[in-house]
Amino acid sequence: MENNFLASIFTKLQEIKKNAYAPYSNFHVASICKVGDEFFYGVNIENSAYPAGICAERSAICSAISKGHKKIDEIYLLTDSIDTATPCGICRQFMSEFMHNDDAKIVAFNNEGTCKIYLIKDLLLDRFTTKDLNNRG
Repeated sequence: MENNFLASIFTKLQEIKKNAYAPYSNFHVASICKVGDEFFYGVNIENSAYPAGICAERSAICSAISKGHKKIDEIYLLTDSIDTATPCGICRQFMSEFMHNDDAKIVAFNNEGTCKIYLIKDLLLDRFTTKDLNNRG
C-alpha cells in the first residue's frame, strides 16, 4: 500500500474517532470500510445496556450495506490503544460475511500511525461461511 494513501486514511480515522460514543469504556474506535473507490465510516457506539452497543467495524460495514454494497474490499481501524488492536471476535465473524476474498485486508493503526496488516483468513481461522450453510446433510 502506498504510504501517502495510508497517511490520509490514518488522518481520516483520527478525525472520525472523535465522533465515537464511549462514555463507559472511554475506549474510542474508528473504522473505514473501503468498497471500490468509496469509503464508509464507523465509530463505536456504547449503550448503558452493554450488549446494545456496536463496534466501529460493524458500524462502517453497516454504512456500506445501507448504500447497497455487499462486498467489502478492505477495512481500516484505529483505537485508543498504544499498540495496534485487532477486531473483536464478533466483528471478525461479521467482516467475514462481507469480505468474500480470503486475502481481504484489515489494516490496524496505533495512535502513532504505525499499522499492521492482517488478512481475514488469518484473523478468523476456519471461519463459518455460507458454504457451511449449503453443506448440510
